[in-house]
Amino acid sequence: MKRIKRSLALLIALVMVMAYMPMTASAAEEYTLKVYCGNAPQNDYGTLKSLDFIYAGALAFKNYCESNSGGRITVEIYPSSQLGSTQEALQQCMQGTLECVMGGDGETATLYPAIQAMSIPYLFDNRDEFYAMLDSDYMKGVYTDIETQLGLKTLASADNGGFRNFSNDVKPIHSAADMAGLKIRTMESPIYTKMLESFGASATPMAYSELYSALQTGVVDGQENSPGTTFNGSFYEVNKYYILDGHAISSIFLYINSKLFNGMPEDLQKVVTAAGKTAQYAMRGNNCANEALALETLTKYMEVYSPTAEEKESFKVCQEPVIEWMKEQIGAETVDEFMAAVNAVKAGDATGAASTIGTTNVSSSVNTLTYVAFGVAAVAILFAVFTVSKSKKK
Repeated sequence: MKRIKRSLALLIALVMVMAYMPMTASAAEEYTLKVYCGNAPQNDYGTLKSLDFIYAGALAFKNYCESNSGGRITVEIYPSSQLGSTQEALQQCMQGTLECVMGGDGETATLYPAIQAMSIPYLFDNRDEFYAMLDSDYMKGVYTDIETQLGLKTLASADNGGFRNFSNDVKPIHSAADMAGLKIRTMESPIYTKMLESFGASATPMAYSELYSALQTGVVDGQENSPGTTFNGSFYEVNKYYILDGHAISSIFLYINSKLFNGMPEDLQKVVTAAGKTAQYAMRGNNCANEALALETLTKYMEVYSPTAEEKESFKVCQEPVIEWMKEQIGAETVDEFMAAVNAVKAGDATGAASTIGTTNVSSSVNTLTYVAFGVAAVAILFAVFTVSKSKKK
């Protein structure tokens, strides 16, 4: 019997040593995370200079990862679209040839159409509501589904440069009725076309690179962009009036290849997750600060008007046609569920806005020691049964 116990103890020790060896190697493994950023590192607001919000988020991510990983994680930042377009970077991250990417909801929508619901105009009155939605249980379900379908794990979310507003060079805009007859440049999106048509205005889709000359020559009367983009594009030189209607606020996400993340040791997963939260704080805070700088500068060149609550409400006439179009694109059930989540968030109930999207968790990390324990127990039981059986035969 003593011989059986000694043999069993040796076998268990051997299994534990074999299981621990790859864990030790994994724990010592080093990682280099390349982060794609579409924007340049810096913005100029007249005499003031500021970090771009995407770059600020990437710097915060880099600092946290490298400071808290004991040298096991190195982060390389590639700004100014050095690695190609955002769409190309998303594909590279999905394929695993790029570790991390800052991707907007516009680019994500080409791969995951349901995210288009975030583009319905006049959903949010302020950033608090928008951030609450990004952090809601509903969006957690969306992030899980994106990971399931695309292999992209969401580490951070923020607004993509702030609320978008209308500018023009024809007349002041105070309500939706004042938009009638104006030719407004938009992105190539049916959502913006339907929104402007409901105001009695004309949408003129064109490339951003052509916008300044189109405003200068009168091809279009106005445009719609955030204060930062309106200033950085020098549109204040060719447009006089700017209304803070806040018709849209788009989102941006920091993604990491989920297979890479799930293959990391558990302690480094925690570091990367916390680094994502730090990047999120940096992007959100930086956006608020940059918007204030841009608006302060724009008021020196343009008539900037902040509408009353009643005037802003008049613009919401555009929601119904956009929502109906959206239902045709991504399904009525998806849109209805999304709108219910938005309403719950606006009512202060973010936890009650859970989504049925992405209910299956993807590649959840299970502690390797659990597998080892099960393995040792199974081997030990089989060995004991075999030995006792053999002993009885003797």
